[in-house]
Amino acid sequence: MRHHLVFIFTVIFLIACSKTTPSETGISTENPSSTSTENQVSASDPRNGDKIEDGGISIEPQSRKYLTIETIQLKAATTVVQAPARVEFREKALSTVGAVFSGRLDSVKVQLGERIKAGAVLATLESPEVAQMRSDIARAQAELNQARDRVHRQNLMQKSGVGLEIERVEANTLLKEAQADYARSVQAAKLLGGGSGQTVALRAPIDGMILKINAATGTAVAAGTVLFELGEPDALRVVADVFENDLHFIEENDEVTLQINAVPKPVKAHVSAIGAAMEAELRRVPVYIAIDDSEVLSKLKSGMFAKATIKSEVSEKHVLLPSTAVLIKDANQTIVYVEDAATGLFKSRNVVAGPARDGIVAIHEGLNDGDRVVTKGALLIDGEAQLLL
Repeated sequence: MRHHLVFIFTVIFLIACSKTTPSETGISTENPSSTSTENQVSASDPRNGDKIEDGGISIEPQSRKYLTIETIQLKAATTVVQAPARVEFREKALSTVGAVFSGRLDSVKVQLGERIKAGAVLATLESPEVAQMRSDIARAQAELNQARDRVHRQNLMQKSGVGLEIERVEANTLLKEAQADYARSVQAAKLLGGGSGQTVALRAPIDGMILKINAATGTAVAAGTVLFELGEPDALRVVADVFENDLHFIEENDEVTLQINAVPKPVKAHVSAIGAAMEAELRRVPVYIAIDDSEVLSKLKSGMFAKATIKSEVSEKHVLLPSTAVLIKDANQTIVYVEDAATGLFKSRNVVAGPARDGIVAIHEGLNDGDRVVTKGALLIDGEAQLLL
């Protein structure tokens, strides 16, 4: 009996200890849903870094100090394109003189850098082929004279009534053959450029300056060997190699500033033409630049290197942003982050951007006047967006 009473009292004590009041748990009985409501407000707070229904990204207040946000204004501006360039002669201002026949260079009449007139003798060449050609001309001339005499004699015999018609026709046929043979010989002799015997004179085809002499007196040369290169210094131009992405900014007559080592000051010029063909491997197009100052041209040499700065007035409106504001996604999508001033949320915006130069990028499409663009800290927002995916 005593054991039964001890057991009953123990059970009653344990039941009394297991009961607690609501205040002991920290949950108010007056508002049992207050905890879930607080959690919902925190989850939708635009300052907590969560993504909401309209796709905006929020940044916590302590992280906003790392952002720089600027209100942009689109405007037409001058676009500057820089490109490597070189000095060269225009197509019709450069010429070469070679050996039409094989032989030995007998004498060189000009010096490197000398200015000459068209037709001036550059050198003389001794060639057995030339001697044979001149001999062929003399033979053709003799055969032509003989054919003419035969026709004249047949005409006289025909008038006297003793000639035969068949002989007169044959004489006229031989005359035509002799005339054609002689004409071919004379035409070939024009390549000789003057001289006598086996000597041929090599003459300048244009007015210009001697740029190169590729052989010395006494040198044996083969037919087709280039012996002299001539160019007209006043017909020099500059060719800039412009990348494909920059080409749409450039038009004829755009202002150009050239930096050339041989000229102490920047050289003013303009775009004279844009090439029609593109280098497939480098994706570059030649842009031809004209220099109007003859004094500057006199100091230039073909083959010199230059740096061209081309300024073009672009009619379309755009904005210049630091490169830190522009992000490239998947190699084919360019974005910036724009803030909604009313909500403080950030959204990505697809844009069309030009190449970066000196840390600046031109945005041609995708932004509007008054947009608040993140110019510093875009990577911070982009990282937050990636976490929410």
